[in-house]
Amino acid sequence: MDAVRGDAWTSFNAWLREHEVWEKVAVADVGHPRAGYTGLVFPVGLHGDGGLVAVASRRADFPTDTDQLLVSVAANQAAMAFQNARLAEERRAVANALRHSRDELELIVAERTAELRRASSELQTILDASLVGIVLFRPDLTVQRCNTAFERMFGWTLEELVDRPGLLADEMDDGWSPVLHALQTAGGPFRTEIRLRRKDGTEFDADVACTPLTEEFGLPAGFVANFADISDRKHAEASLRKTQDELAHVARVMTLGELAASIAHEINQPLTAIVANASVSINLLSRPAPHIPMIRQLLTEIMADGHRAGDVMKRLRQLATKSDPHRTLLDINAVIREVVALVDSEIQRHGAAIRVALTPDLPPVNCDRVQLQQVLINLVMNGLEAMDGITDRRRQLTVRSIARDEKTVRVSVQDAGVGIASPSADKLFDAFFTTKSAGMGMGLSISRSIVEEHGGRLWATKNARFGATFQFELPVYSESAGS
Repeated sequence: MDAVRGDAWTSFNAWLREHEVWEKVAVADVGHPRAGYTGLVFPVGLHGDGGLVAVASRRADFPTDTDQLLVSVAANQAAMAFQNARLAEERRAVANALRHSRDELELIVAERTAELRRASSELQTILDASLVGIVLFRPDLTVQRCNTAFERMFGWTLEELVDRPGLLADEMDDGWSPVLHALQTAGGPFRTEIRLRRKDGTEFDADVACTPLTEEFGLPAGFVANFADISDRKHAEASLRKTQDELAHVARVMTLGELAASIAHEINQPLTAIVANASVSINLLSRPAPHIPMIRQLLTEIMADGHRAGDVMKRLRQLATKSDPHRTLLDINAVIREVVALVDSEIQRHGAAIRVALTPDLPPVNCDRVQLQQVLINLVMNGLEAMDGITDRRRQLTVRSIARDEKTVRVSVQDAGVGIASPSADKLFDAFFTTKSAGMGMGLSISRSIVEEHGGRLWATKNARFGATFQFELPVYSESAGS
């Protein structure tokens, strides 16, 4: 107590410091030098957390009920005042904390907003710097964002596309459908080449790469698509194919020039037979009693020789005619037999022998007949020329066909020539590389291009003893794959 009469409080204060008071207590002697002082203590608040109200008196009847009531009221008033003060202080503290938190939150939001704006601006700058058209789709196919390269490529502006359901997908029409289907079914990155339509209705070839986007819980959040205009590349590829076809035609014509003697022999044989049989038939018809069965036999042979000469001319016309490649289902063994028949005289001219080992009933291949014949003729002629200087062994050329597996057939042309020199092995199929004094170095290069265009491969290996083997593989036709 700060304001009281008497001096009993001085001793009572010492007593209070030595005792913990949690509830109302009556003290018989507060320890004053003058005996007879009785004390009464009321805690203020719960467990006295607001302090104490303490009273001491020498009255004999102290404390009476009235005294206790008065002190209790005083203690309650003090408790209420203390509680109100504490609540007010707590409210001030909470208000200050909220104000401080709000200021910090506003600062953080402002900083994060500035960071997001800066990141968004940087991202858009990066996107606009790309030469590839980039567009971000939401799950409902509305456009969320695209770059300037995309706008230039398609003719649509972001303002025209953003938040408009299906506009771009509708304009892209059927070409876009396979991409959407692949994204929905595969659920992962997808890439393809498709033909798309611009805003003005013109079309172009595009390389499209798409990647699905997901939210933090794995739910679909749309996808990002990259578009590259490959029209120039397609035109270049078409020009390259045209040039390759023209070069292949030139090579075929040159090969026919080299085979002129063999071709003349192939045509001369049936023509000679036709003339001889026709002469005999005329003699038989001039007799008084012509031998009809013999004449019929001779006419049949004339017809067969005529067809034989016609077949030779047909094959020559196919090789010499300049036309676009036309793929059809072919029996590769039949093509090999045609080529062997065509170069048979050339084989004899080189003093060589040919062995043909063909696996029967091979599955068909989907190829251009003329181009496949050109490859085989090149390989056979290379084998014959490689054996020209050989005198210590038989000049044997072996042509084989096998099924490497259920999806591939293999054809090999093996010679007994000089083999492949190590420095030349890596350059055999390079354009304009040749080891022949009069060669152009285009035959093997064109042959490899033709085989690869048909989905196969062509390579060469050295034989164990002497000579080399050139082999190529082609995929067999599959109805499910359509190729």
